[in-house]
Amino acid sequence: MFESSFIKLEYSIHVSPMRMTRELFTVFPGKDLTNLLVVPTFQKCGNQMVAWDAAIAKEKDDRLENAKALGFWSDMTDPASGFPNYTERGRDIYPDVEGCHMLLKYDFQAAGCCKILLHPNWGSKVYPATFFTTAPLDVLQNILEQVQQDYPPRE
Repeated sequence: MFESSFIKLEYSIHVSPMRMTRELFTVFPGKDLTNLLVVPTFQKCGNQMVAWDAAIAKEKDDRLENAKALGFWSDMTDPASGFPNYTERGRDIYPDVEGCHMLLKYDFQAAGCCKILLHPNWGSKVYPATFFTTAPLDVLQNILEQVQQDYPPRE
């Protein structure tokens, strides 16, 4: 868990399974995904993310802006669209909910045409976003430690 003056974020770091890496070649075209690390992140929300109204839409937008503000690596996918934020779009998208299910075995529920992640502690009051990097694990951990030092929790 990472908590700073502007965000409370839960994350984990995973070596990308070979199956996921193969699929990501169509999300991030032309990228060398050798030794890919996948960092699913979760921000707790005040609203259930199952329904859709103006308050939930605003909270989803706010959570996306928080995730972008942590841009300590060159790319992440937009959980609303599944497309990369900073590099050329590929022909496919990255489905955050399915990625969290694959990596963490988190459950989900169908909500119309969407899948809603069910966090083990927060239920559907969660906003997932995923970062990807080919940086070595120790480099990524150093970056995360530096971010935590630069943005200490509120007192």
